[in-house]
Amino acid sequence: MKNISGITRILLSLIVLLLVVTTSCQKEETEKAPVLPPESSFVMDFSDFMNTKTVSTQNTQINRTLAVAHVAVWNTVIFVNLAVPVATFTEAFNHEPQFQGNGSWKWSYSVNVGVNQYTADLVGTISGANVNWEMFVSKSGNNGFSNFLWYTGESSLDGKSGTWTLNREQSNPSPYIGIEWYKNSDEDFGITYTNIIPSDSENGGYISHGRDNNLDLNAFYEIFNKGQNNLVEIKWDVTSKEGKIKDPKFYGNDQFHCWATNGFDVVCE
Repeated sequence: MKNISGITRILLSLIVLLLVVTTSCQKEETEKAPVLPPESSFVMDFSDFMNTKTVSTQNTQINRTLAVAHVAVWNTVIFVNLAVPVATFTEAFNHEPQFQGNGSWKWSYSVNVGVNQYTADLVGTISGANVNWEMFVSKSGNNGFSNFLWYTGESSLDGKSGTWTLNREQSNPSPYIGIEWYKNSDEDFGITYTNIIPSDSENGGYISHGRDNNLDLNAFYEIFNKGQNNLVEIKWDVTSKEGKIKDPKFYGNDQFHCWATNGFDVVCE
């Protein structure tokens, strides 16, 4: 009987130990902060078409000049209208999140945009194989507001793909831009901004940008003007800067038109 009692005590001890370890592991998994989507999930790179020093309106530089003009339109839209969403998201990388319970984590901080100060609360909640994101923004001072849900998102647990949905602004909280993105590496990524303004004539218009080092021209933009039903394709090499553009409305044909490393027009090979 003493031997049986001893064995029983050992078994009970093992069961208790197993329960403690299991609970500890579950707690550790629950309390592990989700991976923030990369900055490139929100911010499109326009840098290769920002330098216009060698670009002119001469006939010998029409092709790259046209590419710069197309990219500049979207760059202006993003810079002017997404300044606060971009600033509040990118600032998150400078802060540590706090566990909120139930698989949720919150990044809280302040950021200045121009002369205005904003307080941001980025909440990430693990849901199965994905993370749901909510960005609540408050503004102090004139025309201030509190806890405006400026954008929401969803990403994979590994932080390699996802979406964002942005509202226009606090005074007009209607859908504005949808973002789809993926990033496998610094040389293999893509991001698309799409106009999702309800009843807007350009609803469905978009710009896509990405990299693929398996291609000779390893970077691209696709810009679709919904009102004109015109798709512009721009491809270039990020090192040599040579590239080409297809713009059926401007050229009157469905062919690519090329430029060399110095930005001058050349015949496509």
